[in-house]
Amino acid sequence: MILRTRLRTAATAIAFTASAAVFSPAIAQDAVPSPSPAPQAQTQSFDDQKLQAFTVAFLAVSDVKEQYTKRFQGASSDNDKQQVQAEATQQMEQAVEKTDGISVDEYNQIIQSAQTDEALAQKLNGMIGETAKARN
Repeated sequence: MILRTRLRTAATAIAFTASAAVFSPAIAQDAVPSPSPAPQAQTQSFDDQKLQAFTVAFLAVSDVKEQYTKRFQGASSDNDKQQVQAEATQQMEQAVEKTDGISVDEYNQIIQSAQTDEALAQKLNGMIGETAKARN
Protein backbone atom coordinates (compact mmCIF):
# COMPACT_ATOMS: atom_id res chain seq x y z
CA MET A 1 0.00 0.00 0.00
CA ILE A 2 2.82 2.43 0.85
CA LEU A 3 4.58 1.60 -2.42
CA ARG A 4 1.44 2.28 -4.43
CA THR A 5 0.90 5.58 -2.58
CA ARG A 6 4.48 6.66 -3.31
CA LEU A 7 4.05 5.87 -7.00
CA ARG A 8 0.76 7.74 -7.13
CA THR A 9 2.46 10.79 -5.68
CA ALA A 10 5.34 10.59 -8.15
CA ALA A 11 3.15 9.73 -11.12
CA THR A 12 0.67 12.46 -10.33
CA ALA A 13 3.47 14.98 -10.00
CA ILE A 14 4.93 13.88 -13.31
CA ALA A 15 1.62 13.83 -15.09
CA PHE A 16 -0.14 16.93 -13.96
CA THR A 17 2.27 19.57 -12.70
CA ALA A 18 3.15 22.57 -14.79
CA SER A 19 6.83 21.67 -14.82
CA ALA A 20 6.06 18.35 -16.50
CA ALA A 21 3.18 19.49 -18.67
CA VAL A 22 4.71 18.29 -21.92
CA PHE A 23 7.01 15.32 -22.45
CA SER A 24 8.09 14.53 -25.95
CA PRO A 25 11.19 13.22 -27.65
CA ALA A 26 11.86 16.68 -29.04
CA ILE A 27 12.23 18.15 -25.58
CA ALA A 28 13.70 15.16 -23.77
CA GLN A 29 16.19 17.44 -22.02
CA ASP A 30 13.26 18.87 -20.06
CA ALA A 31 11.89 15.45 -19.24
CA VAL A 32 13.84 14.67 -16.08
CA PRO A 33 13.32 17.14 -13.25
CA SER A 34 16.19 19.57 -12.89
CA PRO A 35 18.32 19.05 -9.84
CA SER A 36 17.52 21.29 -6.92
CA PRO A 37 20.23 23.54 -5.59
CA ALA A 38 20.15 21.71 -2.25
CA PRO A 39 23.37 19.98 -1.26
CA GLN A 40 23.63 16.35 -2.21
CA ALA A 41 22.87 14.29 0.83
CA GLN A 42 22.86 10.60 0.05
CA THR A 43 23.52 10.02 -3.61
CA GLN A 44 22.59 6.58 -4.84
CA SER A 45 24.31 5.02 -7.77
CA PHE A 46 22.39 3.05 -10.35
CA ASP A 47 23.94 0.79 -12.97
CA ASP A 48 23.37 1.46 -16.65
CA GLN A 49 20.93 -1.46 -16.97
CA LYS A 50 18.75 0.01 -14.23
CA LEU A 51 18.91 3.46 -15.82
CA GLN A 52 17.99 2.02 -19.22
CA ALA A 53 15.01 0.23 -17.66
CA PHE A 54 14.05 3.53 -16.02
CA THR A 55 14.25 5.26 -19.39
CA VAL A 56 11.89 2.73 -20.97
CA ALA A 57 9.47 3.05 -18.05
CA PHE A 58 9.73 6.86 -18.09
CA LEU A 59 8.79 7.00 -21.77
CA ALA A 60 5.88 4.60 -21.18
CA VAL A 61 4.66 6.78 -18.31
CA SER A 62 5.04 9.83 -20.57
CA ASP A 63 2.89 8.14 -23.22
CA VAL A 64 0.18 7.52 -20.65
CA LYS A 65 0.47 11.13 -19.50
CA GLU A 66 -0.02 12.37 -23.04
CA GLN A 67 -3.13 10.22 -23.45
CA TYR A 68 -4.72 11.54 -20.29
CA THR A 69 -3.66 15.20 -20.27
CA LYS A 70 -6.29 16.26 -22.80
CA ARG A 71 -8.97 14.32 -20.97
CA PHE A 72 -7.89 15.93 -17.71
CA GLN A 73 -7.93 19.43 -19.19
CA GLY A 74 -11.30 18.81 -20.82
CA ALA A 75 -12.94 17.46 -17.68
CA SER A 76 -15.89 19.63 -16.75
CA SER A 77 -15.86 19.17 -12.99
CA ASP A 78 -13.42 18.54 -10.18
CA ASN A 79 -14.94 15.10 -9.74
CA ASP A 80 -14.34 14.28 -13.40
CA LYS A 81 -10.76 15.54 -13.10
CA GLN A 82 -10.20 13.34 -10.06
CA GLN A 83 -11.54 10.32 -11.94
CA VAL A 84 -9.30 10.98 -14.95
CA GLN A 85 -6.33 11.51 -12.65
CA ALA A 86 -7.01 8.27 -10.78
CA GLU A 87 -7.30 6.33 -14.04
CA ALA A 88 -4.11 7.92 -15.39
CA THR A 89 -2.23 7.12 -12.20
CA GLN A 90 -3.32 3.50 -12.39
CA GLN A 91 -2.17 3.29 -16.01
CA MET A 92 1.18 4.87 -15.10
CA GLU A 93 1.66 2.33 -12.32
CA GLN A 94 0.97 -0.47 -14.76
CA ALA A 95 3.40 1.00 -17.30
CA VAL A 96 6.22 0.88 -14.74
CA GLU A 97 5.22 -2.58 -13.49
CA LYS A 98 5.28 -3.94 -17.08
CA THR A 99 8.81 -2.68 -17.69
CA ASP A 100 11.46 -5.37 -17.27
CA GLY A 101 14.35 -4.62 -14.95
CA ILE A 102 12.81 -1.99 -12.70
CA SER A 103 10.35 -1.89 -9.84
CA VAL A 104 8.04 0.93 -8.90
CA ASP A 105 10.19 1.63 -5.86
CA GLU A 106 13.36 1.81 -7.95
CA TYR A 107 11.62 4.09 -10.47
CA ASN A 108 10.71 6.48 -7.65
CA GLN A 109 14.23 6.32 -6.19
CA ILE A 110 15.76 7.28 -9.53
CA ILE A 111 13.30 10.17 -9.97
CA GLN A 112 14.14 11.43 -6.48
CA SER A 113 17.87 11.05 -7.02
CA ALA A 114 17.71 12.92 -10.34
CA GLN A 115 16.17 15.88 -8.53
CA THR A 116 19.31 16.35 -6.45
CA ASP A 117 22.06 14.80 -8.59
CA GLU A 118 22.86 16.95 -11.63
CA ALA A 119 25.12 14.33 -13.22
CA LEU A 120 22.39 11.69 -12.96
CA ALA A 121 19.78 14.08 -14.37
CA GLN A 122 22.00 14.91 -17.33
CA LYS A 123 22.76 11.23 -17.97
CA LEU A 124 19.07 10.36 -17.86
CA ASN A 125 18.19 13.21 -20.20
CA GLY A 126 20.69 11.87 -22.72
CA MET A 127 19.42 8.32 -22.35
CA ILE A 128 15.80 9.42 -22.68
CA GLY A 129 16.65 11.36 -25.84
CA GLU A 130 18.45 8.41 -27.38
CA THR A 131 15.73 5.92 -26.46
CA ALA A 132 13.02 8.25 -27.76
CA LYS A 133 14.88 8.62 -31.09
CA ALA A 134 15.22 4.84 -31.36
CA ARG A 135 11.48 4.39 -30.76
CA ASN A 136 10.55 6.62 -33.68
